Amino acid sequence: MHVPAPQPTDLSARRRSVGASRETMAAGVGLSIDEVRAIENGSAPPPLRARYSAWLDRLENWPAERRQAQLLAAGTGRPFEP
Repeated sequence: MHVPAPQPTDLSARRRSVGASRETMAAGVGLSIDEVRAIENGSAPPPLRARYSAWLDRLENWPAERRQAQLLAAGTGRPFEP
């Protein structure tokens, strides 16, 4: 069965497709969970959405082992490393 890739504008689906929780993304990007929720529901300011989307772009393009290491580190509260 073919599963379509998440749309670039569906930030929540993109986050889930890389295997990150809201908490992990918040820690990795340096945001609060409430800010991540606002970004994903479309109510955050455009610069914040752009910052979050840029980090999703990076995560999607990293090799699986690097992405996993970054997500594990963020799961302990550390920010993502570019």
